[in-house]
Amino acid sequence: MKNADTRYQSIIFMGKTGCGKGTQAHRLAADFGYDLFSTGDRVRALSNEDTSLGRHIRDIHMSGWVPEWLASYLFAKAILEEDIDHGLVFESVARKPEEAKKLHEMHHMLNRSYVVLHLDAADEVVIDRMRKRQRDASDSEENIKKRLQAFYDETVRSLEFFREQGKVVDIDATRSPDEVYQEVLKAIAK
Repeated sequence: MKNADTRYQSIIFMGKTGCGKGTQAHRLAADFGYDLFSTGDRVRALSNEDTSLGRHIRDIHMSGWVPEWLASYLFAKAILEEDIDHGLVFESVARKPEEAKKLHEMHHMLNRSYVVLHLDAADEVVIDRMRKRQRDASDSEENIKKRLQAFYDETVRSLEFFREQGKVVDIDATRSPDEVYQEVLKAIAK
């Protein structure tokens, strides 16, 4: 680790699609020398492989939502392949309650400290950001709406689970990326 001034071995970014999770997670991982795990990045990488699994994952990815079994497998693999004390930044994980429980159990079992940073922004803000981003077909208007609905149907329950564990810090994600990053640093400080 570079100059990680935090008591957490895992820092988990959660929030609606387009709230800035990726931006903040990438910056924090680079600044702290932590490894970055992004479900979306891992799924995109798998979907680009010209294999049977890659083609299957590509079809799933274009639908805009990753199944729980795949997401859980990918984040479990990331945790278990790391040196137990090495830092990890997670982005786009534990969006479903089952995933949240598995992620918590793994951290508890391995005695890894973690925090969940909930980047909060209004629907209108994230919809506008996503329209401007349009990375690929998974960022279509229809998929943006599906992801927002999935946030309310599933991820809100994951956040409630993490709140019950005393792990959530809410951060206003409507401000500039630099202002949000300063709040991230305050939230994870020793």
